[in-house]
Amino acid sequence: MPVSAKDRAVFFANDFPPVTSGIATAFLNLCLRLPPERILVIAPRLPGDREVDAGLPFPVRRIRIPTGEGRAPKLLKTGITLLHALKMAALERPSRLHCGQVLSSGVAGWVCQRRFGIPYVVYVYGSESVRWGGGVTGRLMRRALQGCCRVVTNSDATSAEFRSFGVPEEKLTRVYPGVDPGRFRPGPKDPDLLRRYDLTGKRVILTVARLDQRKGHDAVLRALATLPDAVYLIVGRGREEARLRALASACGVADRVRFAGFVPDADLAAVYNLCDVFAMPNRMTEGTALTGDIEGFGISFVEAGACGKPVVAGRSGGAVEAVVDGQTGLLVDPHSDREVAEALRRLLKDPAEARRLGEAGRRRAETLFDWEALAGQIEAFL
Repeated sequence: MPVSAKDRAVFFANDFPPVTSGIATAFLNLCLRLPPERILVIAPRLPGDREVDAGLPFPVRRIRIPTGEGRAPKLLKTGITLLHALKMAALERPSRLHCGQVLSSGVAGWVCQRRFGIPYVVYVYGSESVRWGGGVTGRLMRRALQGCCRVVTNSDATSAEFRSFGVPEEKLTRVYPGVDPGRFRPGPKDPDLLRRYDLTGKRVILTVARLDQRKGHDAVLRALATLPDAVYLIVGRGREEARLRALASACGVADRVRFAGFVPDADLAAVYNLCDVFAMPNRMTEGTALTGDIEGFGISFVEAGACGKPVVAGRSGGAVEAVVDGQTGLLVDPHSDREVAEALRRLLKDPAEARRLGEAGRRRAETLFDWEALAGQIEAFL
């Protein structure tokens, strides 16, 4: 029997493919494992979205919203999302709204709950209360969080942040980002990729992340100057690329750095398997418009672990939950170039330890971070 609109949950996902981000990856993978007849995703209209949507088992409705990250675009995005949500709620009366961002769609959820009595869930990822918790955006956030029936966090660190922001303990549910261990798994180094990135016969350090300050690419570049036998493969794009290229030249390591740019999700497992060590010494962003931004969890740590790779992570934010120090990887002070370099040197020079950490990371990915189990937590409150 067909499911009516009233029995269907609506997911407002401003980060959704073809957007490339950890949040977009998480929303896609969770939704892929929910009953397709019971969900509708509302996402931004973007180039390439038709190709994405054509391959999905659930319906996606695309709307035009701005994609900027400043305060003004955030408020405009909130207003536009609210208008779409009110129209949809009035005509379709879904069973529940799942609001992928506390500001834009969270505020829409709050208004729809007051106007139509539709319960809503808010998803948070870390740093929102630091970056947007003051002034009008802070007041809107508090309204959205007070009115929802559930706040889904991506780590205990993010739960603690929002507990301090006033969210009651009973509203908080932690659902870690996950991985598909059947797709992300240990495998041989692809010879075509080795040739493409000129990695044949080399020890490879890898980072898969947006080129943002908080990811710590610069710390790896400085460490590379002390690791003459290593090559650094950087996968991702972002605002820091020009600065990182200049730093690689200044450190005298430009010839050992490969900026791979965007890599399609379907090819990521093969890319992880190129490396000997995965490194992302994440830290809190300082001195920019994104000051206070932290790594809420770090899905790439889990993907690397699922591929059997040891990881080096910053002792910051939710990364301390994604990586178990001394068991699946090494946690370092992300502000200490010496610690970053020593951790990388240790794993590159001790293949037995690197293998032990990678095998433990694989086991942990299979038991704790499998998307199938994580989606079951979300299905419980569709």
